[in-house]
Amino acid sequence: MRSLLDLDLPPLVDAERQLSDLSDQRTQRLVGAAALMGLAVAAAVFLPQLWIVLTAGAVAALITAAWAISRRQALLSALVQVREAYRVEAVSKAGLRFATPARRSRLAVGLRSIVRAAEGREGHPAYTAAALEERVIQRKERLLALAAALEGREEELHPAGVAIVHRMLTRPSVSPLFNPALEEHILDDTLHRVEACVAGATPVTA
Repeated sequence: MRSLLDLDLPPLVDAERQLSDLSDQRTQRLVGAAALMGLAVAAAVFLPQLWIVLTAGAVAALITAAWAISRRQALLSALVQVREAYRVEAVSKAGLRFATPARRSRLAVGLRSIVRAAEGREGHPAYTAAALEERVIQRKERLLALAAALEGREEELHPAGVAIVHRMLTRPSVSPLFNPALEEHILDDTLHRVEACVAGATPVTA
């Protein structure tokens, strides 16, 4: 069963190359699609058969561009959870865009809400998954400390930590905070990865 820690990432140097290659593919396919559509418009009146071929080529180029965009976004979404990956410019930019003050604040509220619900001080919304109360209570102080880091200055918690907390709270099926089929040590490992992103902590490998 997959968990939060199952990112299935290539080595960083390969990931950087893949990001660059996918970006190039996206650009080339979009430029190609635009060129083919321009030719198709020009041929529409005088060469209808050629128009069909050119239009089909443009559509195929757009599909491959969309695939490249999707693959690049999926890779970035995984890499932004790895602190060491921020040596790659594209990852650093994506992480900074992701870890906005508004998102940090929402995640802090979410962590505190989970703790209050586990303590019976707050009802749990019927439309969301319920966190495992025993696991939450046992790690109450760690969760609240992370909430405080999220609400502190941006430099207090590295964007990678923000991305990990976000996945932990929004992906119940792969989160040991919600899924009892996932072993508790996965939750401790996940929290350790986030705590390593707090200012002054020593980075850990993914």
